[in-house]
Amino acid sequence: MVAIIFNYKKIADYLEERKRAKIVKISEALSCEHVDGLTKEHLKDELATEHFKIATGLRLEKEFREAIISLHKKTKGNLGFFHFKRALTHLEYKDSELKVKLTWFDQAGFLFNLVFGCILALLGLLTLIVPAQIDEISIVQFFMFVGLGAFFFAIAVMMLVQTFPVRSAKFIKEEMQSLHYQ
Repeated sequence: MVAIIFNYKKIADYLEERKRAKIVKISEALSCEHVDGLTKEHLKDELATEHFKIATGLRLEKEFREAIISLHKKTKGNLGFFHFKRALTHLEYKDSELKVKLTWFDQAGFLFNLVFGCILALLGLLTLIVPAQIDEISIVQFFMFVGLGAFFFAIAVMMLVQTFPVRSAKFIKEEMQSLHYQ
C-alpha cells in the first residue's frame, strides 16, 4: 500500500499513456491505405468511442453516446456527465431511446443505505464523543471507542456513497420527464 501511494504519479502516468496508446494505434490503422469500407467506419467509431471515454469516463457505443450527449444539451448542461457515469448501471439504450430502469430492489437498496447510513454516521459520531464524557478512561477503552466510532463512520460513508447511482438515475429520469412535458 505504501509503495502504491509513493508511486501513484508513475502509475497514473502509465495508465494515461496506455489510454493514449490505443488511440495512436487506431489512428495509425485509419491512416493505412489498405483499410477501407466497413473496417474504416468501424475504426472511426472506435476512435470516437476512445476519445469520449477519455473525456467523460464513459465507454459507450455511438448511438448510446449520442443519446446522452443530446440529453445533456437539451438540459443546457444541467445534467452533467458525472450523473450518467454514476447511473450507467441503471441506463439502457433500447429501440433508439434512452431509458432509466430503477427496479423495486434498487429503490429499496437506496432507502436502506440512506437510512442506515445516516444512523451509523450518527452512531459513529456519538461513539467518538463518548471518551470525552468519561472521567477516568483507560487508554484501551479510549482506543476501543475511537476505533468503533471510526468503523461505524466508515461503514456509514460507504453506505451513503452507494446511494449516488440511484440518486443520479432519479435525477436523469426527472430531467427526461420534464423535457417530455415541455
